[in-house]
Amino acid sequence: PGISTEASAAMGGTQSVEMPGKIKIVYFDMNGGRGQPMRLTLAMGGIPFEDERFKFAQFAEYKEKAPLGAFPTMEVDGKIFCQTGAMLRYCGKLANMYPTEAIAQMKCDMMVDCTMEFYENIGPTVREKDEKKKMEMRAALNSEKLPQLLANIEKCLSAEPSEYACGDKPTIADIMIYCQNQWISSGILDGIDADLSSKYPKFQGIARKVDGLPKIKEWNDKTGFKSVFAE
Repeated sequence: PGISTEASAAMGGTQSVEMPGKIKIVYFDMNGGRGQPMRLTLAMGGIPFEDERFKFAQFAEYKEKAPLGAFPTMEVDGKIFCQTGAMLRYCGKLANMYPTEAIAQMKCDMMVDCTMEFYENIGPTVREKDEKKKMEMRAALNSEKLPQLLANIEKCLSAEPSEYACGDKPTIADIMIYCQNQWISSGILDGIDADLSSKYPKFQGIARKVDGLPKIKEWNDKTGFKSVFAE
């Protein structure tokens, strides 16, 4: 029989979630991208999982095992699932990092969907092989699209007096903010100002809070991840 976990009342109610026997996340061998929020959420919940990573050169080999030919995927007791948002919400429920009340869930989903737009905006520039075109695309992102996205997210966050995106405890929305802030602030994206998020204090502040959480620090140390907030 599985083990049940209780979502805290502070998250908007209680719910019983059946804990699976085995979870495996399959993604590229990198401390970032679409697989990272799932890893961090499970780590926050203290939920054991297999973290299978593969090299970019192995993509064709692994692609055949993915339901939609894309990653990350999550194997739960032998069944393989895909789609980042669906898997992240599942992880959030297991880790007590997803609200139980309908309006709070919508608020959390809204912020997760907003932060997914970083992938949608930056992803094409990562895949662009023409260097000149890539930098032109990055220039547009840096001067227009990303500042507008950050401003919109900041407006939503600032409307809430809470410490985190959806209350006074971290949720998957805060994990997404943390991961996206790391991506745009790490300096690995040529043409994107590493200090771009500094103009948006609530967004960056939440990222900094998440970075300071003990279980996040433990996971980062375990995987050799260097945070942009590291001194």
